[in-house]
Amino acid sequence: MSTTSRLCEIIAQGGKVSADFYGGDDGFAELLRHGYLRSTGVLASVFCDDCDAPHSAPIVYQGQQYGYFCPDLGFLTLDPARLGAFLPDIPKLIDRLADALGCRQRKTSSICGETWRIGVVQTDAATVMIYFHPTLSTENDARAVQDALGREARSDWRLVVTAQGALPMAGLATVRLDDLAEIDTATGALHVLADPGVLTGMPRKNLGGRPAEHGDLLKPLIESRIRDGAAVEGINAEAREVRTAFITKFPDHPIPSDPTIKRHIKKARGGS
Repeated sequence: MSTTSRLCEIIAQGGKVSADFYGGDDGFAELLRHGYLRSTGVLASVFCDDCDAPHSAPIVYQGQQYGYFCPDLGFLTLDPARLGAFLPDIPKLIDRLADALGCRQRKTSSICGETWRIGVVQTDAATVMIYFHPTLSTENDARAVQDALGREARSDWRLVVTAQGALPMAGLATVRLDDLAEIDTATGALHVLADPGVLTGMPRKNLGGRPAEHGDLLKPLIESRIRDGAAVEGINAEAREVRTAFITKFPDHPIPSDPTIKRHIKKARGGS
């Protein structure tokens, strides 16, 4: 499971997660290291599976020790190191998504409840207003999103990013976080994988010539990396490097999608 998919899983749980449960997971460690999770003290309860009837039990502090009471086994102590609890840092996630997408009209607090405005993205054809809601799996989720967006200025193209679910809603497109972006495990930055305009079904702008693509910019960039010996072997890894170089060199140009970058890399390497 990718680090971004692990973050989706944690967000979808809707509550605190245990450091002990995820202790050996590389994705969890990366999320902690890069600040996508924040400490919330200790857990309120644990699951006891040491007795014949497994059960949940509240954590108590007794005799200068943390532990819990089991009807069969009595008071059982817990290692404090196992009790660390964490929550996703949603404001930080929103801020990094806005940076990765190059958004304007950002909002640093939620619109209403758990619905956030990430900001406005300019595509080749029109602007897309992008929002975030943790899950879109139930009618309650849909109502919460619709209520929040009713407080916003109307936009023709709107995209809701979520960690779980894709409940269809009129006038809105949805995408899972890990389908839209990926976390760079070295830097913690988010890299965009998909074009928001394409995700909303927006018609491509016809300029009267050949289709608007990024080939004129990508081709020389990729070829120069090959000539300079900077290109890495793996297509996925090279695509990430090319995307970063593209953003640095062309900050005002729409970011090409991951499949587009990979296609041009394969062409430059003599593939199809």
